Amino acid sequence: MKAAREFVGDMAEHISMPEVYVAIRQLLLNADTTIDDFVEVVESDSMLAVRVMRMAQSQYFGFPRSCESLYQAISLIGLMQLHDLMLGTLCMRTFSAIPEEVLNLRAFWRYNVQCGIAARTIGQFSKSDSHHVFFTLGLLHEIGHAAMFLREPEASLQALDDSLSEQRTLAQAEREHLGFDYSQVGSEMMQLWHLPPVYQQVAACHLQPAQADEEFRPAVNVVHLAHRLCQDRDAAKHRKLIEHSISKIPQFAKLPENIDEIVNDEIETHTDAVLGLLWPCGAQDLKLVAGERRYA
Repeated sequence: MKAAREFVGDMAEHISMPEVYVAIRQLLLNADTTIDDFVEVVESDSMLAVRVMRMAQSQYFGFPRSCESLYQAISLIGLMQLHDLMLGTLCMRTFSAIPEEVLNLRAFWRYNVQCGIAARTIGQFSKSDSHHVFFTLGLLHEIGHAAMFLREPEASLQALDDSLSEQRTLAQAEREHLGFDYSQVGSEMMQLWHLPPVYQQVAACHLQPAQADEEFRPAVNVVHLAHRLCQDRDAAKHRKLIEHSISKIPQFAKLPENIDEIVNDEIETHTDAVLGLLWPCGAQDLKLVAGERRYA
């Protein structure tokens, strides 16, 4: 982890979150703040204010009804979901300048939106009270890739190519070429941004949930399952994974046996709309070209 920490520390000024996010975090930590305080901060960023209004009126994040003011929008979304959705769209903005020849942002964020949808769906069907946060946890669980492609594009591309040609995991190839993998970088980024520990744990342990602290293992389990389902959406390959999850992991006991089909339906229904809501102005053309590789 030391190498990953040094890697993130060296590029901290290039991946810091915008001031508007820092201000929202400060408000959340202050018990005396009101919705008006949040409105004032969000209004300071006109593009973000427009997105919050659109999110509140979206079928997926809010309610399919008209909001006449930012106050109403934030009231509908709720403060914690406001934080999570802002975090997602601002992360997209932070990495929007990566050249297309280095990282295909369309493919990268489309895949991660799908992971977010999958995680939220699994959270809902496993009867989790905090299922809303799972969208952002799933959306950002591979954010370490973005930092690696930003700072070490050649080594990151080589690791990607090796993982595809040699049929081994991308994390293994990254450790060989860079000395660390995306999950370690992602965890360090969550610490840099002072995010709640659950974000750090999901980023670090979603490949191996047993390594997560017991307190955060339920959230890590959700993102791990979402990650596995989105890696390969062939339903036939999911049977053993789902059977094991339902029989061996207590929090998944209420999952339907066809949860993978439900997840796929949600992904097909909502991916384009959700990605359009979060996609930053001025980034690469949102349209995904058929046949593009996952990240490159």
